Amino acid sequence: EHLAHWRSQAKRELVMLFPSTAAFGLLLSGTPHPPLAVRVRPTMSLDPADWKLLSRRDQVDGALTLAAAEAGTEAQVVTVTIPRSDDAPSLGLLLDEIATSGDAGIVAVEGLVEGGNGEKATAPLLPGDALVAAAEEGKPTTGVSLEGLPFDSVVERLSSLSSAVGVVVSVKRLVRKPRATVTVRFPEAEGREDARMTLYQGANLRRAMLSSGVALNDPLARRFDAGVGTGDCGGEGTCCTCAVEVAKGLDALSEPSSQEVQMVAKRFPRWRLACKATLGPIEQDEEIVLKVQPRNWDGFYRD
Repeated sequence: EHLAHWRSQAKRELVMLFPSTAAFGLLLSGTPHPPLAVRVRPTMSLDPADWKLLSRRDQVDGALTLAAAEAGTEAQVVTVTIPRSDDAPSLGLLLDEIATSGDAGIVAVEGLVEGGNGEKATAPLLPGDALVAAAEEGKPTTGVSLEGLPFDSVVERLSSLSSAVGVVVSVKRLVRKPRATVTVRFPEAEGREDARMTLYQGANLRRAMLSSGVALNDPLARRFDAGVGTGDCGGEGTCCTCAVEVAKGLDALSEPSSQEVQMVAKRFPRWRLACKATLGPIEQDEEIVLKVQPRNWDGFYRD
């Protein structure tokens, strides 16, 4: 995938004088948008830096795909139906071209026209929702792609749809991912400060700790697969040298396999093999505390 870099464009005002645009109630604002101080789900952001446009090798027509720019957010598709009729043909949406570069761009919802059809959509449209597709209600073959297009192209494609029937609109919405704050603690004899990481669903504990420079493997642990000797199996889940004690947040990790239960959890219920444990599934932020090299902590052999 190729990442295209986008620059913000000075906002333009679109005065609703032309029939093709007046029928949709589209408006671009000329005022800058203050940064959001707090990120919540959804992010409701009009900052182009929060998005990235990707070109996919399987799209020969050069179509672009919108994706979240930050690891802590994801782009979720939301589809709504906006009612329209001959008497009320406007979409009632305030749109903002938040980024453009040549024939590409990002057009997002800035707000809704008070009392307009946008307020009557089957689900709320929120500031920051980026337009990706539209079709006449009940006629999916009329669908048009709006993803990665500049404002003029979006208006042109929306204008091709009948204004006498409802419109099914798909947007991509930036949503904050739940995450886990992980504190990694070391044996007392090492005198090391705790390490801290932020992980998202699906992250593997071993890979995350190694990427953060955490000395994970216990050099004194005997290999489970061989029965004798020590050494690292390289993340295959057969040596038991990457075992960690989960002092807090055990339920936020994936379920252990029967092999992992046999190797560690049967005797030490709060131990996990870091190479096999992943985060999630989680629906809210979690806090996890890990003790690496649990055999080397004071009192282990006395207990």
